[in-house]
Amino acid sequence: MHPQGTGSPARPDAESRQDSGIPSHRLSEGVMSGDARPKGPFVERRRHRGAAQAWHDALEPVHRLLAEYEEANHFLAEAEESYRGLFENALIGIFRLNPEGEPLLVNPAMASICGYESPEEMLAAIFNFGELIFVDSNRWSDFVGPLQAGGVHSGFEAEICDRRGERKWIELNVRPTFDGDKTLYYEGTAEDITERKRSEDRIRLLAYYDRVTGLPRRSLFEERLSEALSVACWNSQRVALLLLELDRFKMLNDSLGKEFGDGLLKEVAERIRTAVGEEATVARLGGAEFGIILPDVKAAREVEQFAAEVVAGVAGKFSLLGHSLNISCTMGISIYPIHGRDGQMLLERADVAMVSARETGSNGFQLFTEEMNNGIRERLRLENDLRLALDRDELYLVYQPQVDIRTGDVSGLEALLRWRHPAMGIVPPGEFIGIAESSGLIVPIGEWVLRTACTQAKKWQQDGLRPVPIAVNVSAIQFRQQGFCELVRCILEQTGLDPKYLELELTEGLLLTNLDVMLILVKELRAMGVKLAIDDFGTGYSSLGYLRQFKVNRLKIDRSFVSDVSVNADDAAITSAIINMAKALNLEVLAEGVENVEQLDFLRGQNCYEIQGYYFSKPVAVEQIAAQLQGRFLR
Repeated sequence: MHPQGTGSPARPDAESRQDSGIPSHRLSEGVMSGDARPKGPFVERRRHRGAAQAWHDALEPVHRLLAEYEEANHFLAEAEESYRGLFENALIGIFRLNPEGEPLLVNPAMASICGYESPEEMLAAIFNFGELIFVDSNRWSDFVGPLQAGGVHSGFEAEICDRRGERKWIELNVRPTFDGDKTLYYEGTAEDITERKRSEDRIRLLAYYDRVTGLPRRSLFEERLSEALSVACWNSQRVALLLLELDRFKMLNDSLGKEFGDGLLKEVAERIRTAVGEEATVARLGGAEFGIILPDVKAAREVEQFAAEVVAGVAGKFSLLGHSLNISCTMGISIYPIHGRDGQMLLERADVAMVSARETGSNGFQLFTEEMNNGIRERLRLENDLRLALDRDELYLVYQPQVDIRTGDVSGLEALLRWRHPAMGIVPPGEFIGIAESSGLIVPIGEWVLRTACTQAKKWQQDGLRPVPIAVNVSAIQFRQQGFCELVRCILEQTGLDPKYLELELTEGLLLTNLDVMLILVKELRAMGVKLAIDDFGTGYSSLGYLRQFKVNRLKIDRSFVSDVSVNADDAAITSAIINMAKALNLEVLAEGVENVEQLDFLRGQNCYEIQGYYFSKPVAVEQIAAQLQGRFLR
């Protein structure tokens, strides 16, 4: 036994080693005597690993921060490159201005808009964007004013003049940037909208100005009329509204062609401008109708004198495209506030006056009156009823026999149009034919007449009655319609009527309006086998020259000459001359309006044997024709 407290420490027993949980060979390494706790490498190693981990943990946020910083710099560089690419290659202008208007930054598109080769060139040359670029310096004030007040501009349009002197339109979108209350700069975009503005101008030009004459159109005219009436109302003045329309323009345009019609309108517009001077507004309202606004008139007499000068200046001889002819016009007048207090009423009443002037003759004018208004209302009512007459089967034909006095036989029939109005009864042709022609209704009505007459003539033949030619009057408007000859051919084919039994009655004036075109149409009709007659011969030109050219089949002597042949030597001489002329040209001749035996005897004595008139028969209904074709008129 060792003395207590001396020598080496006692070894731990097995139980003690197990309890410690430490292997014995590790406990024996580096154990220092006199130390109650284990010492040595184990403790040192644990202390070393803890410091490294702490150092690593401390540096990890720094590394992460540096990585994020590097990544942010990379993204920033990419964004800056992308922005620079967008800035440099943008199709619209991008700019920055200081508050005084000096450009601080512009992209190539902005420099190009302003006429410069590069941004550097523009920045070196421009010291005030608005004052040097904007065409209207006031527009620059309109631009910067709201910006200085802290506002923004979106869609601000301005006209600029670039470095080359070319005018352009740009659209600006701009906002200010502030540092507190201080404006640092303005930045925004600019887009060249020159082509868009030009397109808008073209559209406006088409919308407000007539392409042919260059005059304002109806929409702009009505605006200016409204403005003139407002001024007149404020100043207690009068304003005259004048409507002028060329006579027979549609006929001339259809027969001589659109090029001639446009040339005529240009010349008329220029004549009106010259006649009215600078004091009046002139517009083309449509077709061959022109409007004139005469402000601050003193009296109706002054307006009438003005109208007479305009009519005299417009009417007269025109020479266009190888055609030389005289043009006439009519004019209607209304005065504010006497005839109306708004533009629409003045237009309506001037139109009423113009219609009244047309009825009194060419190259005239009329001042509106209430009596005219009543007459026009009746006319318009008749026109509206006439539009419905075809659909309602109110139109019908009667037939007047043409008699050969040598045999007493019916040698032909003339188809005459009648209208049975549901309220007014039988409307005389003189009251509705003119309305049909002026409104254009004569075209569908004329086609109906031609088809109905041909159908009826064929039916009479199928019923076994002796075939005779049927005469149909053709309106000048109808004859000039494109495709008229084809219409005649189609109707003959559909009805089965032999063309030699159709006679078309034309007027002298119609044939002479456009000689070349009329000759072509007449030759085509004659080639079909259709007969042609000159109606009311003697009231027009009565020229031997055109009779030779057209080679018609028959002349019809107007009733105005026949009515007084037994008592008026002049009428007798004219009728005799027409008959002799027709015989010399191997033309048939028929006298209209024969009503008594004295007229009949005179015509027989002149060897005129074809007679039409009340002496033999009034126009009769379809049902009565069969008896007349089977009988004879012996007197």
